[in-house]
Parts: sequence; C-alpha cells; structure tokens
Amino acid sequence: MDDPRNLWQKQEVEEVKISVDELRVKAAKFQTRIRWRNLRELAACLFVITAFGAMSLKTSQTVPRISFALIIAGAIYVAWHIQKWGSPKVLPADLGRTNCVGFYRDELERQCNLLRSIWKWYLGPLIPGMSLLVVYGIWVAPSDRRWFPIAYAVAAAAFFWLIGWLNQYAARRLEAQIAELDRDLPSM
Repeated sequence: MDDPRNLWQKQEVEEVKISVDELRVKAAKFQTRIRWRNLRELAACLFVITAFGAMSLKTSQTVPRISFALIIAGAIYVAWHIQKWGSPKVLPADLGRTNCVGFYRDELERQCNLLRSIWKWYLGPLIPGMSLLVVYGIWVAPSDRRWFPIAYAVAAAAFFWLIGWLNQYAARRLEAQIAELDRDLPSM
C-alpha cells in the first residue's frame, strides 16, 4: 500500500466541471465583447481626433493649438495601444482541453492587466493637452469668467476618475472569472 505507483493509480479522479466546448463558447463571447469594446474606443479616438483637429484649424492662438495637438497625439497613442495590446487573440480550432483553458485564462489575464493600467495608456496621455488647455483658459479668461475653465477641469477630472473606476471594476470582474476558472480546474 505504501508504493507511490499504487497510491497514484488508486487515487480519486476529480470530475471536470467545464468542457472544452463550454470553454470555447466562453472564449468566443469574451472575444466578441472585447472586439466591440475596442471598436467603441477606436470610434471615440476618431471623434477626439476629428473634433480637436477641427478646433485646431479654427483657432489662430498658439497655446490652444499646442493643447489640441497634444490631445490628438494622446488619442492616436490610445488607439495604437488598444489595437496592439487590447485586440483579442484568435483561439486555434485544434487546441485540446488543457491548452484551451490556458489560452482562455491568458486572455482574461491580458485584458485584466490592460484594464488595471488604464491610467498609464488611456487617461494619462490625454492629461497634458487637457491640462495645458485649462491653465491657458484660466490665464486668458476675465476674472469673472475663470469659473468656466475651472468647472471644465473639475468635470474632466470627475469623468476621468469615473472611467478609471469603471475599468478597475471591470478588472475585478475579470479577476473573479480567473479565480472561478482556477477553482473549476484545480489541476491547472
């Protein structure tokens, strides 16, 4: 009875709680969600580039043009980053169960890490241009109208905080999915 081979062969085998087909369906749904998210974000970047580009053409003032250029550069960086690092990888059709689980888990982790670092690649690149625009607005505004750029700054900061919070919340949800996957598949 103390023979390791004998013990190994007589041990109870845990039942698999999730099939390869179920994993494939979950992975496909996740990939679809990520594609739609990326499409929305790319559309938002295109809007920002177009709107601030148009404003840049309409103004003759140097500081606002620099601000608009920085915001456009930030939006281009965001679009590049989400396309390069946020695009879902294609699940190969011939993966076995173990590789399918590993692939799906890796995709969940990759997207979770992307969401966790939202301030570095998404919000951060937009802050310099927006900050310069606000400071310039406060500088040139008449004293009785300085509240407007300040209100704009507060609203923008609140909006950025909300975007950051929503992405952290989404990252926590992905972490919960990863933990659930790890619980369902203890042999991984």
